[in-house]
Amino acid sequence: MSMPAATPTDLPMTPTLAGLFQRLLDEFEGRESIEWDAGETALDAAVYTDPEIHRQEIERIFRKVPICLGHEDQLREPGSMIARDLLGLPLLLTRDRQGRVNVLLNVCRHRGARLVAGENEVCRKGALSCPYHAWTYDLNGTLRAVPGAEAFPGLDRNERSLRRLPSEVRHGLVWAMMDPKAEHIDVAGFLGGIDEDMSAMDLAPHRFYRQEVRRRKTNWKLVMDAFQEIYHIKRLHARTIGPFFLDTKSAGESAGRHVRFMVARDGMEKVKGKPPGQWDLRRDVTFSHVIFPNNVVIYHPDYTSLLNVFPAGVDETLFVHTMFTPHAPRNEKENAHWQRSFAMIDGGVFSEEDLFISEQIQLGLNSGANDTFLLGRFEHQLRGFHDNIARMLRD
Repeated sequence: MSMPAATPTDLPMTPTLAGLFQRLLDEFEGRESIEWDAGETALDAAVYTDPEIHRQEIERIFRKVPICLGHEDQLREPGSMIARDLLGLPLLLTRDRQGRVNVLLNVCRHRGARLVAGENEVCRKGALSCPYHAWTYDLNGTLRAVPGAEAFPGLDRNERSLRRLPSEVRHGLVWAMMDPKAEHIDVAGFLGGIDEDMSAMDLAPHRFYRQEVRRRKTNWKLVMDAFQEIYHIKRLHARTIGPFFLDTKSAGESAGRHVRFMVARDGMEKVKGKPPGQWDLRRDVTFSHVIFPNNVVIYHPDYTSLLNVFPAGVDETLFVHTMFTPHAPRNEKENAHWQRSFAMIDGGVFSEEDLFISEQIQLGLNSGANDTFLLGRFEHQLRGFHDNIARMLRD
């Protein structure tokens, strides 16, 4: 899903991914494929509008599993910090003086004021000082200074350090448990089968290039739906990326709650007859990981997109698109190429097409036109996604 590549960045073809690639070739060449699912599913439209379902999704899903917050390279230097409100929690992502990435609650432990009022900007600070009474914290959350400390003779500074969320950097990505009461995090266990995939992708040394954050009037699941089916690509994206892809040719498989997903690009016919050693996971197909519940990692020909889809209300979504490149731009030509690529995929495709159509669906949901939505054989990955959500809400 991008313009021609600036530099080759081949992805390793692990046995698991080679098997999925072969299934896509089978589909392309007309052989029997499990992608052809003749069944139809009726999806209750209330899953996108019911406030109680939304509340349960936050409590029973987003508070219970590791949530990806972005790439650590956005906090490249010690002292870097990002403030962001997600899922009802005011967060501070910091890299402290020891180089460790921390996920802290952006709330002073004295009277509860926010330490940083703004959002999204990366800034450099040596410490965090509350604007109310100037209680000051290190970037690892340790309470460092209290003006008029004699007024608090029983103060235990360890007990009044900033509240930390259990967090971990894995595959270059920052993960956290979005529950202040959580005690541990296990990202490898959560990723399961795709943990090996992501190790092979080697995203850790990639460089942060650009990020765009948008609030849109749509339920978060409508956005996630758009990245798990191919039926729309030649239609919704006809003027942008549609010409780069073959119509309705894909292969996907579940790995626990997560999904591996390949879509055939327009040059796929040239792959026929080539040995597996010549298959190219970035140029012959567009490969993505759909990480439950709200992330998509898309491996474009020469850069990678991370999509974070955060519910902000039953009909509002915070959409964060982060672009990583295999290295910093080495010259102006390379930089200009990635600028054009970002503008097309972020503005032209994600914002003006995927998010736009999600908002259009949301506008029609309360009309009563559809009590259910029909999912056909090209949309069968959506069935698994919504089944996983329903299962977690029941448990």
